[in-house]
Amino acid sequence: MVVHPDLNRTGYRVMHGTSESFKNPSSQIVHRTEQTIKLRTHSQAFLPTGETVMADVHFIVMFLLPSFVYMHGVSTQDARIVNHWKSVNYSWPNESVKQNYIMKKKFIVENNIISGIKVLDGNVYVTVPRWRPGVPSTLNKVITDPTNTEESILEPYPNWEMQTLGDCNALQYAQSMEVYPNTGYMWIIDVGRTDTQTDHPQNLCPAKLIIYDVRNDKLVHVHEFPDAVVPRTSNFLNDIVLDYVNGVASFAYITDSAAAKLIVYDHERDVSYFFKHPSMEVEEGAESILVGDNNLTMRVHINGIAMSYDFRFVYFCALNAYSLYRVPTNVLRNQPSTFSVETVGQRNDLTGGMVATDKALYYGGLTKHAVNKWPFSQNSTEMLVISNDTSLRWVDSFAMDDQGNLWLVANGLDLFLTGRMDFTKTNMYIWKIPVGENGYLSTAKLRTAANIHGNGNMVIG
Repeated sequence: MVVHPDLNRTGYRVMHGTSESFKNPSSQIVHRTEQTIKLRTHSQAFLPTGETVMADVHFIVMFLLPSFVYMHGVSTQDARIVNHWKSVNYSWPNESVKQNYIMKKKFIVENNIISGIKVLDGNVYVTVPRWRPGVPSTLNKVITDPTNTEESILEPYPNWEMQTLGDCNALQYAQSMEVYPNTGYMWIIDVGRTDTQTDHPQNLCPAKLIIYDVRNDKLVHVHEFPDAVVPRTSNFLNDIVLDYVNGVASFAYITDSAAAKLIVYDHERDVSYFFKHPSMEVEEGAESILVGDNNLTMRVHINGIAMSYDFRFVYFCALNAYSLYRVPTNVLRNQPSTFSVETVGQRNDLTGGMVATDKALYYGGLTKHAVNKWPFSQNSTEMLVISNDTSLRWVDSFAMDDQGNLWLVANGLDLFLTGRMDFTKTNMYIWKIPVGENGYLSTAKLRTAANIHGNGNMVIG
């Protein structure tokens, strides 16, 4: 999720069914404010037929006295911080290598922050965006520090070689990824650009999507995005979800927060194209964000994205927006196609990442240091799950494991972006919250092959 210096400040540009597809030129397998957020009192309700009606909604806000709360069937008493860091450190080959990286400014501690997260087979994988120089490894596995078992460090994934800057066969800047528990495949977004939070971004390589077999430790496929789909010099590929058709991961949908568009990757045809729509852009008046006593201004277009459990809808929103939208997957799967978007409703806070389960949509509350959810049920409203002023500051990304647990990264990103992060204090947290729900990829092969549909229809009213 997050901010980017190249974000478009122009007005809305609408594209209806004018997307273009491009064959992958490298399709062969590669081996190697101060302001108070006002509650919105109206939202749209969706009937099973898709007809929309206006309904009054009363949002309940709880001002918390204790650090944690129990609400709406989620036992946050069992929620726990699994990992926490003052600053990021890595599993170095040896101390000499580490010191060499520091001396050459290839490792600058204060430029490293954890952002994306996914969980597979009990292992936690995280990204460290290369927004600034000095990030030695952009995709990592969290491991216990062998020299101090009470600390966690990051092990470059899949190895150090795949972190080589300037090598377009390696990872340049991984922002997000998705993993499917059935196959163990990890779909990794590589922006291709680095130092994007500086005055001199490095446009080193084309953006690409990498499919990696985690369980067998081998590269499966690479799709290099054509420049006409994902510009090499200006993109900010941000978040990703997968779409299963007939038991197969057939499409990937990726947000581009710089260009305010939704990228579609058709895996079977190995082509990519995109859609643009005003719903993907920043809402005027929402650019200023007050997080604690830290006020920052940004313009981050379409950011968070989530797939419904039945693979019928993709939910999305801009970071600087209160509106939540969804688009049918049968629109995205067909190119060219008229982009048919539905307004789901209004959230009471800004958010970055999001994730859907078989029961609800989960997302952060950036100004309230919170995690919220919106159930996929009739007469549902937004609900507070958990809040903590310190350890849930800027909830950035989410993941579901196969045990019914919601995982998230809270990283105090507002402090990082404004140069106010104190690396002598704990800044970054990984949370695990038992919600007892299934992630959208749970048994996806079986469900889609058998044409069994769950409930992905969000009804609000």
